[in-house]
Amino acid sequence: MTRIIITTLSIFFLISCGKNKEKEEPGLLNVIEGVSDLNQIAKEAEKIEEENDQLIAATPISNENMKKNLPETILGYPRTKFSVGNQFMPDVSMGEAEYESENGAFISLSILDGAGETGSAMVTLARLGFARDFEEQTDRGYRKSTTIKGYKAVEEVEKDPYDNRETSKIDLMVANRFLISLEGDATIKQLREAVGEVNLEAFENLAE
Repeated sequence: MTRIIITTLSIFFLISCGKNKEKEEPGLLNVIEGVSDLNQIAKEAEKIEEENDQLIAATPISNENMKKNLPETILGYPRTKFSVGNQFMPDVSMGEAEYESENGAFISLSILDGAGETGSAMVTLARLGFARDFEEQTDRGYRKSTTIKGYKAVEEVEKDPYDNRETSKIDLMVANRFLISLEGDATIKQLREAVGEVNLEAFENLAE
């Protein structure tokens, strides 16, 4: 096995051992689900290993290109601030923007380019997270894997127990290189619409 696969399986077993400690004897369905997840993650790890050298050798997109692809508005909210680049990780291309409505509702957008040594390591971890099909639910909301506009994604919804205000988050992977995240004071339906206002095709083209 490759180093990535071994590391992945080790992390998976550590996480699995930490869950549901009260249940000393998991049922057959739990075992089957765990093995299925393990196989899926291992396959993704093999794919990542094959593509990793390519990603490391790729040149991160410029700050100007990143800035150009941060929308000026999202859901009608104007962009109130943005930043591109990272002074602590100069070899990583990153972009962040915040959008705010007249009544104070906000949405934030962040984009990470996985090109280069550091960026590829960060995106590798994210890709392993997207490899597993899952759904988790609590009395305050849920988190689950899904597909949005053909891209692997994870969506999360949480309701404030005091005023029932809903906040949502969507993470998605584009071209196995760009990690794009949106979150804020919006329903998951609104946030899905917001994803459609980010030029995902432009990032597909930049990855080629």
